[in-house]
Amino acid sequence: MKRSDDVFFFTLIDFLLQVFFFGLLLYVVARSANVGVEQERAAREKQIEQVKRAAGVSNLTELTDLLTKLAPIQDLQGTADFIARAGGAEKVMDKLALVDDAGGPETLERKLEKLRKLEEGTGRPPCLFDEVDGKKIVRPLAVVVANDTHIVFQQTNPELEKVLSLLGRQFANVRELPLTDFRRTFSTLVAKKPECRYTLTFREQTRFVDARDAARFAFYLSIASAK
Repeated sequence: MKRSDDVFFFTLIDFLLQVFFFGLLLYVVARSANVGVEQERAAREKQIEQVKRAAGVSNLTELTDLLTKLAPIQDLQGTADFIARAGGAEKVMDKLALVDDAGGPETLERKLEKLRKLEEGTGRPPCLFDEVDGKKIVRPLAVVVANDTHIVFQQTNPELEKVLSLLGRQFANVRELPLTDFRRTFSTLVAKKPECRYTLTFREQTRFVDARDAARFAFYLSIASAK
């Protein structure tokens, strides 16, 4: 065999080996890709099976029909978020049971409104007012400042002194009261003045509603910015 033939022969073998290894590389890459796709498909199918078992259905068509009946698909996430904020499905069911025991939402709403009016005296006319162009303009009994723990009268006036006299109190003893004492001190005012209700200019220096609750038991409140 001539030398030129030897060179051609070895060149051909080298070329064939390169083709073989290149083909093998392509096969390995393709196989890896297929394995990744198969694993992803298997994981997805497993999740679907779990959802179907949890919903008690046998196929995706039944599952879709069930979800559509429950709520529009785009609303499901919002419903789930609402249940989570309410403390979970169990607490939501407990609250629904309470509403049912009260006679349903409308009955419960009427009862709560009746209770609120009974406690706050809502609907009573103001005890102090000025008439301007035939309209009643409420005149506050006093200005108070409320913080986390106390309600403080800014100053006294003749009308406030009359109210305190009606309750058997003196301004010096009520000028600054803890929230519980404020409510207890003025709790009988509603009964002593059943025909009307006094209003306080209420300046808040607190983020909580405890002070409002203590004052609303006996007064209307005109909320003003704290100074």
